[in-house]
Amino acid sequence: MNRIDIKLGLTILLLLITIILPLGFVMNQIFYGFYVSQAQEETHMLSSQYANLINDSTVENRLEVVEVAAKISNQKMIALSDEGEVWAQSNFVMSHHDTEYLLDLIHSANSHHYMTNSFEDSDGKTYIATASHINVNNAKGHVIVFSSLESIILSIKNVQNFLKLSAIGALFLGIGLTYFISKKLSQPLVSMEKAARQISKGNYNTRIVQKSGDELGTLARAINDLAFSLQRINDQRREFFANISHELRTPMTYLKGYSKVLREGRWKTEEERNQYLEIIDHEATRLTYLVNDLFDLAQMDEGRFNLEHKKVNINEIIKLVVKKTAYKALEQNLKIEYLGELSDKDDSIVLGDPLRLEQVLINLVENAIKYTKEGSITISTVSIDENIKIKVRDTGIGMEEDELPYIFERFYRVEKSRSRAFGGTGLGLSIVKQLIELQNGTIEVESTVGEGTEFTIILPKISD
Repeated sequence: MNRIDIKLGLTILLLLITIILPLGFVMNQIFYGFYVSQAQEETHMLSSQYANLINDSTVENRLEVVEVAAKISNQKMIALSDEGEVWAQSNFVMSHHDTEYLLDLIHSANSHHYMTNSFEDSDGKTYIATASHINVNNAKGHVIVFSSLESIILSIKNVQNFLKLSAIGALFLGIGLTYFISKKLSQPLVSMEKAARQISKGNYNTRIVQKSGDELGTLARAINDLAFSLQRINDQRREFFANISHELRTPMTYLKGYSKVLREGRWKTEEERNQYLEIIDHEATRLTYLVNDLFDLAQMDEGRFNLEHKKVNINEIIKLVVKKTAYKALEQNLKIEYLGELSDKDDSIVLGDPLRLEQVLINLVENAIKYTKEGSITISTVSIDENIKIKVRDTGIGMEEDELPYIFERFYRVEKSRSRAFGGTGLGLSIVKQLIELQNGTIEVESTVGEGTEFTIILPKISD
């Protein structure tokens, strides 16, 4: 009973039964009331006609008129005096006991014109009886017309049989429709349940084919999007660990190899020995950077990365970065300049962490130095509305346009072999992006192969 199609089918079937049974009862009552009302109107009309015929007659002996009326009547009828004398009757014979009982009903009705009531004779037969007042030779009485309820009951039974057959047919049709509808509605849910189980087992390539535009279609697309996201996260996780392994293995291999060479004294000259020591120092530094970057990213992911928020003059930060990176730029015969300094002090104030802003700019400038063979690196600022834009532009090798959406991902490298030749951990830009976002800013990039790259940082400014 845990299957949703069975539950749904039983619910629909129960709903059908709940509708059909009361509907059948109501229709039965309607038809019964209709037939009884029709019989009452018919007996009333006939009794009134007979009464009018008798009362309006100019014949001296009205009893003859009564007898003639009884003879020509196709209905069961009887003419009685108020004392119980039977003046005439047609189509049946009423016993004395039934006559007295009928008179009691008429007198108890206390009607001046006519009376309609149900009447059961001594044989157990039930009639609808309508009595109208007549005057026969100065004697008061009634003419009573009867309509058998047996014919009405027979008609009702025919209607009931028809309703029963219709209800049974509707029920079987409902069962068929219920099966079809429950299968139609439950099949997508069953497919989603199977897909969700496959996804939970790590089969992220699972997809649900659902073309409908209703809520089920929306849910199916949401599950497909979830599977795609999980697949992408899983791929990123695998690539992340593969990259970490590679990045750790390379410096560790160098450290182990060259330390072994030094330990065993396998160098020929002092210059060669110093060269090995420089390699060990370089790889140890690289390993330290990698560990620090991983630690920063882990803290950011866990929401435990603490930033100092205070008023910062962006002009001063940029000037400091230019001073710190000028020597490295000079080593590669590159010129680094700060253009477009904000003149208004109020326009140069942002709320942020000065050390982290310096870290971001140094990372961008050092990347520019790394990938620029000749030319210059420029930093510029501009105040637009409530924001400050900081642009770091180089005249380096540039990047393909289809690479730009991915450069802020962890360990993503443009032309991996070339990038590793330039060094770095592959985490710098990912950290830059998160640091800017933690300070309510955004970062954008534009690049053209052979012309250079431009990073734009947008930070909200505050009044000093």
